[in-house]
Amino acid sequence: MPIDHAMKELVNRPMLLAALLVIPLWFLLDNFVVAAMVALLVAFLVSMIHALRVLKHPESAKQNPKPARDHKETHEQ
Repeated sequence: MPIDHAMKELVNRPMLLAALLVIPLWFLLDNFVVAAMVALLVAFLVSMIHALRVLKHPESAKQNPKPARDHKETHEQ
């Protein structure tokens, strides 16, 4: 599994991201409650930014799909 795909899946699951962030923040801040709140805020902020980027630039636009032909156009040829 490519790292890029794994990171996208992690961003799509903010609770898992928060669970992974809370451990280093707990040692850094020396307070579990504060670390949990910061981890939740950061995880949901990152998830929201990712969702907004996906909505602004959908992946289907990157693939440049061919426009659908008009039904009349196919029968005339």
